[in-house]
Amino acid sequence: MRFLRPFLLLAASFAVPLVACSACNKKAVEKQAETGVTVGGLTPEQAQKPVAKFGDHVITLGEFAQVLADMPEYERLRYQSVDRRKELLKAMVDVILLAEEAKKQGLDKDPKVDEEIRQVLVSWMRGNFLMDLPAPAAIPESEVRAWYTAHIDEYKEPERRRVAQVVVKDEATAKKVSEEAKAAGPTAPAAWGVIVKKYSDEKPGDFEAPELMGDLGFVTAPSDTHPPSSLKITPEIRAAAFAMKDVGDVSPPLKDANGWHVLKMLVRNEAHEQSYADVERAIRVRILQDKRYQREQATLAETKAAVKVEVDETAIAALASSMAAEETPPPAPSGSTSGSASASVSGSTSGSAAPSTKPSASVKKP
Repeated sequence: MRFLRPFLLLAASFAVPLVACSACNKKAVEKQAETGVTVGGLTPEQAQKPVAKFGDHVITLGEFAQVLADMPEYERLRYQSVDRRKELLKAMVDVILLAEEAKKQGLDKDPKVDEEIRQVLVSWMRGNFLMDLPAPAAIPESEVRAWYTAHIDEYKEPERRRVAQVVVKDEATAKKVSEEAKAAGPTAPAAWGVIVKKYSDEKPGDFEAPELMGDLGFVTAPSDTHPPSSLKITPEIRAAAFAMKDVGDVSPPLKDANGWHVLKMLVRNEAHEQSYADVERAIRVRILQDKRYQREQATLAETKAAVKVEVDETAIAALASSMAAEETPPPAPSGSTSGSASASVSGSTSGSAAPSTKPSASVKKP
């Protein structure tokens, strides 16, 4: 049998690596015996020699050598001395004994353990789908170039502008901020940090670089259909960011649902197309992943054809509704000012709280 990854966490207390070793890998040893070739330069007779006996279990020298062979090279180098190899063998024995004790205590019947094992089996199954597929570097260049040509739109980067902001409550203050920032000019980048600290309702951290304070990240043009990287990047901010021309420019005051803003352009990245050389390696990996996915889907289609999958959509909808009700906050007390606070987070003027992103405790984590 092969060790399961979760059990190898137990070996950490014995100062051995967390590797997917294959102790008791009888199939590998039997195959070696058939071919007359074994790992570690062992003869078939040497590979069958027991190195540990306990209860009904036997670990052979061939199985132990296979564990070392399955390690990454940098890990294997740690086990050159006899003492270190003894530690590894002890850890292998300990893992088997602890796993047996877990079964005696019925832990293998625990639904959580069952789910962990299921996830491990899925991981190994997906690994098997890669068997006999070429390594990324071995995929023919013609296939890689054909992929690049067919997906060229994915490798076109739109123009992006990185902007920082000062956000205030009223237009008068925003005008003052814009005037001071423009007067400081692009030759005094640290002055921007002074202005952010002085005026912005969103105070920067103590260790932020002055010229980057109030950073909103990269913004794409209003015509870009992809969602912005942050809820703070509203349509008004996108429009103002692309109304500026040069790095260092400061915008006039603008208003959106979150308040009054003054923007400064920090970086301007022109639209460009990634070359074949830029993305060749990533495409090779993606092609391999797609081949694996196709095998997985074919296997699932065959499996599902033999079973009947029934889904109760009504029950799912009811659960979703009940969970949404649990997440809805209670009404704010009379006279509360919480509505303005939630608007600053969600970008809404309705005063409702932003949707929670915290997973419900009733959802089982895979």
